[in-house]
Amino acid sequence: MMFNRKNVKVVAPVERSYLALDIGTVWIKTVLFIINSDNRVEVIGYNKKKQKDGSMYAAFIINLKEVTDTLDKSIGEAVSQAKEIYGDNFEMPKKAFIGIAGELVQGVTVMVNAERNNEKEAINEKEMEKLIARVKKHTFEGTKEDIAEEIGIKTNQVAEIETYINSVYIDGVRVVNPLGYKGKELVYRVFSTFAPKIYLESLAQIVCELGIEEYKVVVEPYAISLSLKGLRTNNSSAIIIDIGGGTTDVAMVKNGDIIGTKMFAIGGNVFTKRIAQNFNLTIDEAEEKKLDYSNGKLGKNDSMELSKLFSHDVKVWLTGVELALEEFEDAGEFPTSIHLCGGGALLPEIQEGLITHPWLQLFNFKKFPKVNFIFPTNLVDIVDKTKSATMPTDVAALSLAHMVLE
Repeated sequence: MMFNRKNVKVVAPVERSYLALDIGTVWIKTVLFIINSDNRVEVIGYNKKKQKDGSMYAAFIINLKEVTDTLDKSIGEAVSQAKEIYGDNFEMPKKAFIGIAGELVQGVTVMVNAERNNEKEAINEKEMEKLIARVKKHTFEGTKEDIAEEIGIKTNQVAEIETYINSVYIDGVRVVNPLGYKGKELVYRVFSTFAPKIYLESLAQIVCELGIEEYKVVVEPYAISLSLKGLRTNNSSAIIIDIGGGTTDVAMVKNGDIIGTKMFAIGGNVFTKRIAQNFNLTIDEAEEKKLDYSNGKLGKNDSMELSKLFSHDVKVWLTGVELALEEFEDAGEFPTSIHLCGGGALLPEIQEGLITHPWLQLFNFKKFPKVNFIFPTNLVDIVDKTKSATMPTDVAALSLAHMVLE
């Protein structure tokens, strides 16, 4: 394996470890973790490393070598941190959960009714696999054609990322996991995600270069919705917005079910570039100034100037959110909770824009939605031994780690 490690002594493995890799437009975040005795994700290494300029565009990898090198360094530093905390009592990771996001990633939900012939027999995994296969057979070709047309590529260039049974009702009763239950009528919601083949092939090439033996690609807003505390109960609904450097990812959850996801290519980089152009700064200098502003470290005059500077870009971003939410108009009444995460979410204008936007005039909201940030402490079954992942920008990476429990 790579990971920038030399002359490391071989020790007997004690705990199996895993990786979660959030390959963002601006930052790569690496989570090294184990599953502890309480069946919770225990983070023993965490690292954030800045991407080289030009390595990514709108969450799409355009320089494989640079991204692979940055990942290798980030993983190496996470391993070093783990050794300081955990000693040598863990096995080097061989499996990774890799996040995927961006406007070229599409999530589709299909609702299916099925009547069982063997209602007195318990539902098993083989039966559920057949149900998913049936959905793929009858809907995937048309779905791929629609996605290809929307993103401007050929149908044979669209590939499935993953398909999940999102929720199941057995004879009218909702169950989280249908295995072992008996019943006649099944109503189940299948959530499938798709992306251009070239996107998935680039991830496969990176994994090969890093020497990772097994990996799973996960759509990030889906992972966040599964890991957020209390969001999988029958009466829980929310809109989740993850604002990265190059993209914004939107997911809707209603009554514990994921209705769908939508992404668009506007993120925090838009505001960084606006600062760079207006103040004649480098991108790194502009990013630092933006972070200082978000953290309340600038003076009053500078803060007022930036607030005015961002007004147009925030309006454009809100239009992107509107277009994303239009994808969910068939869902009925919209949730009145909006949860924000990602580095771009920290700009004061983002939260203010969401609070003051005329949502009631645009969509079927019962009342104006409340806007809250997601912090790592809001995620379920995650223990961070490193105490390094503390901000909304760290949520996506930790949510990817949580997928090991799904």
